[in-house]
Amino acid sequence: MALLNAPDSLHGYEIMQITGIKPGTLYPMLARLEDQAMLASQWQEASVEGRPPRHIYSLTEAGRVLAKSLLNEEHRVSDQRLRAKPI
Repeated sequence: MALLNAPDSLHGYEIMQITGIKPGTLYPMLARLEDQAMLASQWQEASVEGRPPRHIYSLTEAGRVLAKSLLNEEHRVSDQRLRAKPI
């Protein structure tokens, strides 16, 4: 969901900072999402000499649709819980 509101593409480290997901979980997750065509990634040359290039990630159109759908479902479930009568 971090990429849904991102102005552009994000590096993995930026996604970790936003989400709090540890790298051992995040990078395999990003790879799976890319395999499923939900994310696109590309190499970006380092802006500082001596640093390695980095992957930048962005949602594909299919990924954007899925993310919006999941957010809508989450809001629907939250609304139902708020309206539920106490037992």
